[in-house]
Amino acid sequence: MHLNTNAASALADPASEDHLKEQVAAEKISYMRDYAKSSTVATILAPLLCIPLYNSVDFGLRLNVWLGLMAMAVCIRIYLIQSLRAETSQSAQFAKLNWAVGLVTFVWGLGWFLLVPNMDLANYLIYQIISLSVLFVGMVGYCVNWKTFYSFVLPLKLPELLFIALHYQFVVWPIAIGSMTILYLALRMGVLFSRSWEKSISLRYKNDTLLAQLTLEKDASLAANVAKSEFIATASHDLRQPMQAINIFIELFDVKQLAEKEQTIFQKMRSSISVLNKMFNTLLDISKLDSNLNPSHEQFDLASVVHDIGLTFGPLAVEKNLTLRFHDEHMQIRGDRNLTEQILRNLLANAIQYTSTGGVIVHFTNTAGHLAISVQDTGCGIPQEDLPFIYKEFFRSQTSRSQHDGLGLGLSIVRRIVEKIGGQMAVDTQPQIGSVFKVQTPFPVLGMDQRLSESPSLAVKPNEVHIGVVALAKHLGIIENDTSLMSAYVSYFVGKGYEVHPIPHTEAEFKTALMHIPHLDFILSDYRLGDQDGVYFIETLREEFNEHIPACIVTADTSPQHLNLFKQLQIEVLYKPIEIHSIAEFIANRLR
Repeated sequence: MHLNTNAASALADPASEDHLKEQVAAEKISYMRDYAKSSTVATILAPLLCIPLYNSVDFGLRLNVWLGLMAMAVCIRIYLIQSLRAETSQSAQFAKLNWAVGLVTFVWGLGWFLLVPNMDLANYLIYQIISLSVLFVGMVGYCVNWKTFYSFVLPLKLPELLFIALHYQFVVWPIAIGSMTILYLALRMGVLFSRSWEKSISLRYKNDTLLAQLTLEKDASLAANVAKSEFIATASHDLRQPMQAINIFIELFDVKQLAEKEQTIFQKMRSSISVLNKMFNTLLDISKLDSNLNPSHEQFDLASVVHDIGLTFGPLAVEKNLTLRFHDEHMQIRGDRNLTEQILRNLLANAIQYTSTGGVIVHFTNTAGHLAISVQDTGCGIPQEDLPFIYKEFFRSQTSRSQHDGLGLGLSIVRRIVEKIGGQMAVDTQPQIGSVFKVQTPFPVLGMDQRLSESPSLAVKPNEVHIGVVALAKHLGIIENDTSLMSAYVSYFVGKGYEVHPIPHTEAEFKTALMHIPHLDFILSDYRLGDQDGVYFIETLREEFNEHIPACIVTADTSPQHLNLFKQLQIEVLYKPIEIHSIAEFIANRLR
């Protein structure tokens, strides 16, 4: 994992290191203070238990003196520990702790001179065991800071060492040597444990710091994404709205009435607008894939998808004198119709764009019970050196960049869709011969459509376009707050034989208009309409006519959260800019 630059620099900052040391020291003080408080009862009881333990030994007044000193040490210890306050300096708190624990063990150390000389061997061994027990108990509580641990251990064991030196003829040497060995090991372990503990706590604080910084950066990133989405949605709407108007108005031109030179200019203008439309729609596909929209699992007719795609790509193939064929599309599928269509549209757009002669063949197969798609072209193929990069966003081969328009997003979109649905994708290609893109989807094939399985597959040959019979709606309701767009819609659809009902978007005029609409077969609406949105008017119209009227929102709003809303309300959506004849074909297909 690569540490964030700000986080790494913060950890390397001397001021941060000093703060880290203070945090570790505070952790040590807190731990040792709590342990010292919890062991106060044991500190009081341990010396009192010596009274019945040594009641048979004649100490004279020395036992009373030792008990008195122990009582004073315990009282001072309790006072010093209770006086520890976070507001005082850490060095003062450490000093108090060191004195508190050292005073009591020093009195235990004095016991070697006040009590042990009068003991027999058995009692001597008992005191040795008590001394070692005190040592190990202190190790548990004070090893986190080696200086405090030394303050605890040395007052306990140094008097014993001095006692051994002065009474060498009395001590049991194996026991004494063992005791001093334990002292050495305890001191060494205290230092090692203290350093290990410091590193552990330091690492914990560093991780906490990094986590806090990462959390802040994640929150900032999420906020930036929200701001970006809002900006893109607003900017996209403002850009797409005039583009949609251009798309509609350009279709209202009667090219035959233009002079030959003007016809040429007009066709070039239309071609440029078509390229802009494709770029807008490609960026829209990326935006939708970045949303949290999950793939649906609904039954759909694959042939209907192929029909809609043929309406778009048939003319493109004819324009380039290519053959476009679809094979074995008469299947019933359970999956996401829109994502399946997106896969096909992007693969076909890529295939037709890079094919100059021959054609494109699309095969649909039932592979292990799931839909598999292959798109084969007779185009220029893909150079071997470009294969590792073809799915990267905005990648375009240097060998064909100057010959073709586009953003280099088509294959990237397909790959992202395939990953989103949990499918697999592969490509076989030969330069100057062609390419075959294969997609294995997880969508189950439910069976063949018996009504269509015996009919021939769709084929679009040069100079021949099969788009089916378009059924016209009798009554079309249109809701649009842009007066120029509304005028263009009315002109176009009236010219196509629809009975068009312009529906106002203000509340009062809307209710008045309802009284004069006898029936609606389809509702076409914008989304942003001022005080109310298109969803409100569509739902109100459905309630007014007491039927589920097919409806479509044509919008420039690309906010991802609206996708789920439209889906829940069974309102289909088309995104601006879109050519007016595509809207007409869409409506006709829904009313067929």
